[in-house]
Amino acid sequence: MKKTLPLIAVVLIALAFVLWRTRTPEVHTREVFVTDVFVKLTAQCGRESAEEAFKRAVDEIRRIDARLGYNNSLIDGLNRDHIVRDREVHMLLRVSKEVRDASSGAFSVTLKPILDAWGFTGSHPYRIPSEAEFSAWRKAPKDEAISLENDGVTVRIPAGMGIDIGGIIEGYAVDRAREEFLKSGCSTGLISVGGEVAAFGDRTWKIGIKHPRGEGVLAVVPLKNRAVATSGDYERFFLAGSKRYSHTLDPSTGWPARGVMSATVVAPTCTLANAWAVALFVAGPDRLGPVLDARGFDWIVVDGTGRVRTSRAMAACCPEGIY
Repeated sequence: MKKTLPLIAVVLIALAFVLWRTRTPEVHTREVFVTDVFVKLTAQCGRESAEEAFKRAVDEIRRIDARLGYNNSLIDGLNRDHIVRDREVHMLLRVSKEVRDASSGAFSVTLKPILDAWGFTGSHPYRIPSEAEFSAWRKAPKDEAISLENDGVTVRIPAGMGIDIGGIIEGYAVDRAREEFLKSGCSTGLISVGGEVAAFGDRTWKIGIKHPRGEGVLAVVPLKNRAVATSGDYERFFLAGSKRYSHTLDPSTGWPARGVMSATVVAPTCTLANAWAVALFVAGPDRLGPVLDARGFDWIVVDGTGRVRTSRAMAACCPEGIY
């Protein structure tokens, strides 16, 4: 009898290990470039489900880029023909207008002409636009002139307007990729498209937020069934003399937003996190911190002096943070 006890113990340990492996799916990852955007996909599920999820997610991100991106897309057609009939475009412009209104104009999708002039979009190198280019953009119709018809499909814009949805499209791609994961039977995972991240399922993931001026991590944010997005002046910029000019423009001036190095927002969807991070970068925490708090969104801002300010929940994630 004494000799059988170790054997029983071994069997029980082995059985426990098998049950643990059965209950805890492996973590699988895939990293790809999709039209110059870095995509990282993490799935905590069976291998077959993970492979199906990866394929469906990448296909969906490619679909969104083809339909809504910068190369002969529906947005290009809208800018050219001043009308498009598409439910997806209608929805994204509706959300964009809601964020614009709630942020008192800190978010805009009608910056394309001046973004082109700066060289942040379009074909020419980075440069400071001429006064004539600023003047032409100031006279052009703005977001309030976008017409979203009640059919949920038809969008009309006036001549002279240029639509750019770069401040929301990556977050939307993350949300759509998440839906493809779920359709594949993979209920837990993490998706990053161009740095915009969504976590879903039972697991809490730890997401590092880049320091805007250093090589290290500014904060580590716990993320469960939420999304996080960051807008920073280190992403796409150029230097002229001693001044840094970043691609995130203030809709009230057409010039790069000043006073903030980076702005991070945690929200229920990545579409909202993406748009609100841009708005927070433009408007700063004094104006938009209370607005985000009222919506239950968390946030982190590094201001122009390097001071870190946060929502209440994020203060514990930032050793340097000031709530």
